[in-house]
Amino acid sequence: MKINLYYKNSPLPGLKALSCANDFAFDKHIHSGHVLWLNSKGGEIFTLQQTATLLQPGSISIIEPGVVHSNRPATANRRHLRSLYLEQDFFQYLETLVTGTTTQEYELATRVFDNRMYWRGALTLHEAIISGQDRLLIEELTLSFFPQIGAEQFADLNTAARYDHRIVTLIEFMVAHIATDLSLQILATIAGCTSYHVIRLFKNAVGMSPHAYLIQIRLERARQLIDRGESIADAALTSGFSDQSHLSRRFKKRYGITPGTYASQQAA
Repeated sequence: MKINLYYKNSPLPGLKALSCANDFAFDKHIHSGHVLWLNSKGGEIFTLQQTATLLQPGSISIIEPGVVHSNRPATANRRHLRSLYLEQDFFQYLETLVTGTTTQEYELATRVFDNRMYWRGALTLHEAIISGQDRLLIEELTLSFFPQIGAEQFADLNTAARYDHRIVTLIEFMVAHIATDLSLQILATIAGCTSYHVIRLFKNAVGMSPHAYLIQIRLERARQLIDRGESIADAALTSGFSDQSHLSRRFKKRYGITPGTYASQQAA
């Protein structure tokens, strides 16, 4: 049976590709790193801060880490969504390749833009990763694409700077205590406000309740642990899920495939 939703590691640190040619709808979610979307067939509707945008074939969309969004195909049976997942260690590696140092952390700003040269460069890199090309070629394609887009698109401001400082503190606490049984009272004490206002803070700032956001953090952590070769059962417990079946249900709803299928794709 042909798999039409596929996650593929690249030989480079912190760089992964997704190829999605089915009608799976990615409900509200976040990413631990940046995501660069390419749409090569059909339209992709993505929603950010309650605003829906149609991503046309040939355009590029960038989403920053931790930003809540959703996306779905505009037309059934005519979709091919391609994504590049970029963790911070990828940018550090990229800077090493370009300058020989890792002195600066970069952020890509959330936006949609239309540039055929960038689109072709990203598409070529994506296809090389998905088809399992060797490291040398992927490094060459990376260096031919990202320095170009970087000079124009890299932003100096971190996403966190645009959030209420209390939200930043709470998210950092959640990440540090990812497997802890948290309560609204604990979060309210940290933020210096009431439990009611914690919920309002989250919904206004990130578009999710505290619990929904915590689940997204846990799912990204579980995915990263599976990437590193951890068993699904261990990944579930370490990231805060009660058991493997709990993780499996959440994982399939978020990523479109089961943890077992995902693990098999990473091992291929």
